[in-house]
Amino acid sequence: MENWIIYGLVASVCFGIQTVIYKYAFQKSGSTPYYAAFMFALGIILTYAVFLLFKPGFSFEWKSGSILFVSGIIWAIGFIAVAIAIAQKADVAKLAPIYNTNTLIAVLLGIMFLHEVPDASHMVRVIGGAVLIVIGAVLVSF
Repeated sequence: MENWIIYGLVASVCFGIQTVIYKYAFQKSGSTPYYAAFMFALGIILTYAVFLLFKPGFSFEWKSGSILFVSGIIWAIGFIAVAIAIAQKADVAKLAPIYNTNTLIAVLLGIMFLHEVPDASHMVRVIGGAVLIVIGAVLVSF
């Protein structure tokens, strides 16, 4: 198994656990979704700060750094939307499959802008996977 697959699985487990912990903490605190999202973001910043302290050769490059900063803003807007949905008593079991349709958007944008067009033998799997993602989100959300 390739290393990137292992990292992808670790991310999947972490994101799944994080969503449940986030909702549990939000329900127990009675805080606003904005405060909860802020505390979540603070945890992210502190984790990265500690990580970078031990990462040799770290350097900042303004051009890609600014693009990455915009990427973070877009991610934060998405997370605030999730926080508001949780504050409105969304079930995690229904909400997570809906917001994880982001896979479709990432695949489509990857094909359009990064030219990551799968060859013909993989195209059937990509289209089939996309259809299954949409079907799964629809089935779970009702």
